[in-house]
Amino acid sequence: MVKQLIVIVLCIGVVSSCAPTLRLRDGQKIMLKKYRNIDKFDPSIYEQIDTNYLYQEIGTCYADRKVGNIRDFKKEERNVRIQFYPRGYLRLIAFSEKPEGPDPEVTGARGVIYKKGGKTKIDRQIADQDGTLQRGIFLVRVDGDRIYVMYAPVVTNYLFFDNSFECDVYQKAEKVPEDWKKYKPDW
Repeated sequence: MVKQLIVIVLCIGVVSSCAPTLRLRDGQKIMLKKYRNIDKFDPSIYEQIDTNYLYQEIGTCYADRKVGNIRDFKKEERNVRIQFYPRGYLRLIAFSEKPEGPDPEVTGARGVIYKKGGKTKIDRQIADQDGTLQRGIFLVRVDGDRIYVMYAPVVTNYLFFDNSFECDVYQKAEKVPEDWKKYKPDW
């Protein structure tokens, strides 16, 4: 009985981790599965986030599991920016000397921002070591022009009483170019 249960759980895990994917024209792999939490988008989130600007990753810090008690900020400017779209959609874009491009059908990782249980969260694709894509859930705190994004703690963290989680820190950066706004997200 126990062996059968273990086999069933493993099979469900393998099947559910095989999300259908698509390669964009820049070669990046994205998940085709729609983000079902988009229906939980709360427009009040955008009272604190300006969708007319890109937010650049500027470093990391540590926080407790409620994304409070922010401490130990380490400046590490990276070439990653978040573009927020109306109705809760977002796209992560890599910048080098010039941005990847405005069209989400060509480039950029996808996600959504929403509220659930009184907490602001982001669902976006993440990849494990072998490149398999899956949905990652992140807790969000907005403080002025900064956005703190923390991978949601899992049960194992609670078992070990770890109360310190790493957050990525994004800062309001340059304006979203006007010609980028004509592209509509559909994920």
